[in-house]
Amino acid sequence: MTVIDRISESLAHVAAWLFFATGLMLGWEVAARYIFTAPTIWAEELSRLLLVWGTFAGAAALVHRRAHIRVTVVTDLLPRPARTVLEVLSLLVIAAFGLAVAITGFEVMWDSLSRGRTTGSMLDLPLFWSQAAVPAGGGLLVLQSLVEAFRTDARGAPPPDHGTPSEPLP
Repeated sequence: MTVIDRISESLAHVAAWLFFATGLMLGWEVAARYIFTAPTIWAEELSRLLLVWGTFAGAAALVHRRAHIRVTVVTDLLPRPARTVLEVLSLLVIAAFGLAVAITGFEVMWDSLSRGRTTGSMLDLPLFWSQAAVPAGGGLLVLQSLVEAFRTDARGAPPPDHGTPSEPLP
């Protein structure tokens, strides 16, 4: 497993915990609002922050595991070399998308950081905290997609079965 694979998988575990924490926070918010009639000022905003980071932190691991959404009704009918070429091409498209996301996300995050923008809510968190997830996740998506494209091409192997990791997880 490469360093990129380890980073992607580690961040996927972090993302899972972020989603779990989000569920706890929103569960508490519902209880506080409807049972105790005392809504919080933090649960909605912090849960949104964790959801953004969790989403972008877990994206690269999905590519590594080949667990992203794929429509294979046509590609399954093709011979192995054609499937391999299409797999590499799709990974390169994902890398290009990740690069566009990372560049655009960095520009937006930098603008918010340089202008000192905040969420404007009761917590008034710096806006770049949530926006930083976009270039970080996009950049890792680029790296993981390129690693997987090279791995697929170098092995000359067909893509793994749907949803099966290309290598065993630790």
